[in-house]
Amino acid sequence: MATVREACKVEGRGERPAFVRLLLCVAGAVLATAAPATAGNPVTDWNVIAARKTIAFTTVPVEQTRLMAIVQISVHDAVNGITKAFEPYGRHGSPPAGASPEAAAIAAAYYALGLIVTGPPAADLDDLYAQSLATHGVAAFDPGLDYGRAVAAVVFALRTGDGSSLQMSQFPFTAPNAGTPGVWELLAGQTALRPGWGNVRPFVLKRGWQFRPDPPPALNSEQYAKDLTEVLDIGRNVSPSRVLEQEHIARFWRASPTAIWNVVLETILKARNPDLSTTARSCALVYLAAADASVAVWEAKYFYNFWRPEPAIVRAYEDGNPSTHPDATWKPLLPTPPHPEYPSAHTANSGAMAFVLSQLFGDAPGVLLEVTQPSGIAEPPMITRQWGTLDEALDEVIEARIYSGIHFRTADVVGARLGRQVGQFVLTHALRPKRPGR
Repeated sequence: MATVREACKVEGRGERPAFVRLLLCVAGAVLATAAPATAGNPVTDWNVIAARKTIAFTTVPVEQTRLMAIVQISVHDAVNGITKAFEPYGRHGSPPAGASPEAAAIAAAYYALGLIVTGPPAADLDDLYAQSLATHGVAAFDPGLDYGRAVAAVVFALRTGDGSSLQMSQFPFTAPNAGTPGVWELLAGQTALRPGWGNVRPFVLKRGWQFRPDPPPALNSEQYAKDLTEVLDIGRNVSPSRVLEQEHIARFWRASPTAIWNVVLETILKARNPDLSTTARSCALVYLAAADASVAVWEAKYFYNFWRPEPAIVRAYEDGNPSTHPDATWKPLLPTPPHPEYPSAHTANSGAMAFVLSQLFGDAPGVLLEVTQPSGIAEPPMITRQWGTLDEALDEVIEARIYSGIHFRTADVVGARLGRQVGQFVLTHALRPKRPGR
């Protein structure tokens, strides 16, 4: 039988830009040693595998959430096409008699990953598939295998032509009125990161600008002066006001939303142990919300094109605000990203994922949420953070981007609010419980 990579043609990809290569130190660490469990739930097994593979395949966070959504929708629709517990995302044929949801979940995840992940990250997919079948006692002739593959093919087809292929190719971008105070400009050597991702067709939202927030604070406003003064002090590369734990928080949250929040998701699922249908739905809802939050926040970023703290502080003499003060030597703790400042993408993704999880399992899910990520520096090489509630984690990422020197507080707060709005819409409109008799 041909492997997925032999049977499917997948679009090629261009060379990663320099900023993306810079993120490689954090991209592959999450779940680096994870493999299917010796027992338990195949949905959670393949969620771990999918996160590891997508993070290895692309370090661009918005791409990671889209790829994870494709995998998780495939698994959800395959499982719930058999169990009939929740509405599907796509339209699929009836499952064959005798199809097991476990087989369908394994095949859907494997086939979906084979369609979207290529190169070295996909090298061991066939081995992982065989191992998973053996672990979960799925026979090679189980009708659920063919059904899972068919479902994944449908989901992949639904996302073909969504605009992401074009946006994955870097192209020159200059913001309108670049050079004007308050308008975002690339720093030397940077290339704009995915400037058209806000035009990618959302999964559940009606359009990318559906929840576009109000504009950032005016440069001459009291709020803007407050935001700038805060990050000027605590976000600079060497700050006497920033304690070591705050630096660790900043470095921890360098990792992508998928890298961090997938561990939170897995921790909750393992502690609460929902049934297969609910597990599949939970994973799918989290990544539907994350993927659409990525589109929504990218649309807003490139609509407002607001400048980052680094140029804002250096050029504060141009902002017309008597309460701000320039510092020509100011540098942030972490490198300034190559995309506009407002709103924050990390807090938007985090807000969406945290909101969905809180609605499914409660803000305090009854288990310690612990995540470890690489620091990007020699000492300490790894940083572990713990939270008792989802809100604690969300509050922390808001602060982290300020400690990093790459965001103003308003952008972080607005990003989190945008993410929650997206999460609420996804929960209301996607993968709802089936009514009796349907």
